[in-house]
Amino acid sequence: MKNQKNYKAFSLFEIVISIVVLGIIAATFPLILESVFKTAKTVTKEETVLNEMSLLTMILPYYFDENNTLGDNFYKDLNASNGESELLINFNSIYTGPARRGKAEFNNNIFRSGSSLGVSDIGTDSGENNISAYDDIDDFNNFSEMINGVNLTVRIYYIEDNASYNDQNLSFSYNYNNIANKTNIKLIKITSDNNVTIYYPTCNIGASKFLSLEEISR
Repeated sequence: MKNQKNYKAFSLFEIVISIVVLGIIAATFPLILESVFKTAKTVTKEETVLNEMSLLTMILPYYFDENNTLGDNFYKDLNASNGESELLINFNSIYTGPARRGKAEFNNNIFRSGSSLGVSDIGTDSGENNISAYDDIDDFNNFSEMINGVNLTVRIYYIEDNASYNDQNLSFSYNYNNIANKTNIKLIKITSDNNVTIYYPTCNIGASKFLSLEEISR
């Protein structure tokens, strides 16, 4: 006759403990899953912001306006007909028309003075359909690019310029949703299709350029 093995059954106490443990796991699993999803969502947003900042750094070196590309005009601050009136040179100026105040008023540097040329409308540059021909900031208006599976879209528009420039400490109050026309401030807005948006105001202060020794000695 074969020996029968003795099998030890679960006690009632062990069964109750097992049910309690399983209940705790079942109750906490949705919270753990939610935490994982939140972490993944946060990481995605952080990556999107970094990608948007990367795109922004590509845009910022461009001229403020296409009229800065004319001759030596990259030195000059363009006239903004709807900008802050404190920055406009009045009709008694040596200029033939309204012009924005520039460095000429401070150290007599005519190459950094205000220009009688005005800022242009957004979207009037012929090179906007070809990125290799982009020469100013608003050429990037409606530009879009897919980065790491997320689509980024750029909008450029003027916003109100309302600072009190006679004050020792300047204070700006921006309304990013209030689109203006031909002011001293262009807004760069970069939006992703996962609802992450950055705003960057850039001002009419001429344009950046490395100067030659001949230009520096002027």
